[in-house]
Amino acid sequence: MKNWLTSLAGIISLLAILLISCEKNPDFSIRTSGKIPVNDLNMIGYVSQPVCGGDLHADLFAGKDTKVGEVIVTLNVSSIYVEYKALDGWTFSETHLSVTNSLEEVPTNKGGNPMIGLFNYHSTHEPAVTGYVYDNIAAGVGGEIYILAHAEVRPVLQWKTNLESFNGSFPGTAVMSVDYPYAGSASYFKTTITNGGILDGTYNGWCVDVNNVIYNNTDYPVKVISSYDPGFSSLGLVEKPENMVFVNWIINQNYPGKTAPDLTIYTYGDVQRAIWELVEENPSESGLGVWSQERVESILEEAAASGTDFEPQCDDKIALIMSSVDITQPFQVTIAQVFLTEFPSACHPVCGPAETAWAAGYDFGGSNWAKYFTFCMNK
Repeated sequence: MKNWLTSLAGIISLLAILLISCEKNPDFSIRTSGKIPVNDLNMIGYVSQPVCGGDLHADLFAGKDTKVGEVIVTLNVSSIYVEYKALDGWTFSETHLSVTNSLEEVPTNKGGNPMIGLFNYHSTHEPAVTGYVYDNIAAGVGGEIYILAHAEVRPVLQWKTNLESFNGSFPGTAVMSVDYPYAGSASYFKTTITNGGILDGTYNGWCVDVNNVIYNNTDYPVKVISSYDPGFSSLGLVEKPENMVFVNWIINQNYPGKTAPDLTIYTYGDVQRAIWELVEENPSESGLGVWSQERVESILEEAAASGTDFEPQCDDKIALIMSSVDITQPFQVTIAQVFLTEFPSACHPVCGPAETAWAAGYDFGGSNWAKYFTFCMNK
């Protein structure tokens, strides 16, 4: 009998230890510990803020165990910035963000689940985006704040070009200068654009005008128009505008440096001569360096076979036309070849079904798998 009672007491003590060990940890603070594991169903993600007041990175998960991006929290004096960043192949169609001084301030339903529609920051993204920032969020003075970062994410099935949106995505004027070609150049000009907002940068460029001159390293005020603009043909900037579709196909083939059918190497001169033959009545030989008519004919034949109805896709280049702002002082009309991916409005994702995503952290409670983390601020 005594042995039985002793064994029972041992079992009761063991159960008490187990019950105590399964209680929720009352200390929800990240402080400077660096990492927080997510719940038992999702132990693969972490929240990291190595130093109080420093940047915090939280992995973003869809379906509890698929990493689809991250959330980055940055402190700027007394306000914070929260950035959503998607991994390749994912987008955000909605984002919801709760930033409070306590968990009790988070809006919840009767079941204790957070009501994302009532979060103090929320946005619908149409079309879906690969990144989004909530900025200048008042964060109080010192201490810690509680953050719930939710998103509706969608897998990208494909990217679709929207040239109409592209036509309105860049300024209509800028300042351009060109560097003359040299042996081994990838293009006829190296074109630099300034005062053009999103266009600012250096690009491979080409000439589409042999009737005027242009000087090296000289700034020219220019009008900028897409070669796919519906009104381009009526502007009279090139003599045969109907052939610009073939020019766009050619600049996407990256001919310079490739081996031609005759086993020689394509040069920038071959490409420039081919472009002139397509758009000019009297093509030039000026500045072509080493080139051959045989290689030019090869380019033109391939363009005729494959370039009809060519429309650049999101990973392709497109020809932007640079022409003189002052028609009384004309200079050579040129091309700057830019990548469509540099213009977010030009490429829209075609997405799959929506999935719920939360930034990693502690279980919020309730019946769903909502997470929260704390952000430690400078004190």
